[in-house]
Amino acid sequence: MRNPTPNSHVDTGRRRFLKQSAAGLAVVSIPNPLGGVSADDEFEVVHKRVKLPRLPRELRGLRIVMVSDIHSGPYMSKDDMDRYVARINALKPDVILLPGDFVQSRNEEVEPVCDAFVKLRARHGVYGSTGNHDYFDDADYISKELAHAGVRMLRNEHTLIEVKGKELALVGLDDVRSGHPFDSLFRQAVDGLDSSLPNIVLCHKPYYLEEASEYGAGLMVSGHTHGGQFVLARVFGTVITPAALISGYVEGLYRLDATQLYVTRGIGTVGIPVRFNCPPEITVLTLV
Repeated sequence: MRNPTPNSHVDTGRRRFLKQSAAGLAVVSIPNPLGGVSADDEFEVVHKRVKLPRLPRELRGLRIVMVSDIHSGPYMSKDDMDRYVARINALKPDVILLPGDFVQSRNEEVEPVCDAFVKLRARHGVYGSTGNHDYFDDADYISKELAHAGVRMLRNEHTLIEVKGKELALVGLDDVRSGHPFDSLFRQAVDGLDSSLPNIVLCHKPYYLEEASEYGAGLMVSGHTHGGQFVLARVFGTVITPAALISGYVEGLYRLDATQLYVTRGIGTVGIPVRFNCPPEITVLTLV
């Protein structure tokens, strides 16, 4: 069931999106009643207040900014990423989370990501996890380069953030894939972690809310779906998109028992480099 979010709001910005397709054809604005796709696409800054189980008073109000699915490559340039970095920094985050898909398919695509993301600033650090596209070449190399740029990559491990003497656990999983199931990665990541601490889990794919709930995750943050990328309509909070045939978790905030899942639309694209009625998203999660 989708968790109601009466205290959320959205603000928008502008970014240059795409001038040419892979074939060198111009992408032009397509008017339609549901939204639009154009060379100057909208992005949204989505604000959500999230009630995290076991959160001590000292951690209330912690401001987490998240982007995913950067897909550095032909359709996501360093200039694009620089504009996102400037917008993220302007939000004054306490923590920045980057749950995967930094590149499209090649190791060399991580270089512009590092050149841009080294400028990210957050009071308690920048943290990432791998996505499936990061494994199309060498996820170890990509993770190492990101670490050199100041991104603490959490690869089936956890770390603690301390604020006013109270701790919040960040748990990062590598991409869940064949031979690397969620439960095995999760158990490795939380080995030695005090289960009484509030926790946030970075897991690129959002398919595992049931498993995360069984293991006592407080909040899982994911991307991967791009919000559908092509959205036909939104009806009473339900996203009508072909991506919904693969997963019921497409975008926004979901809840199962005491565990919540937030799925961001991300900022990049795959396949056809166009979004339809589905703008890129920078997410701001305020813990309450």
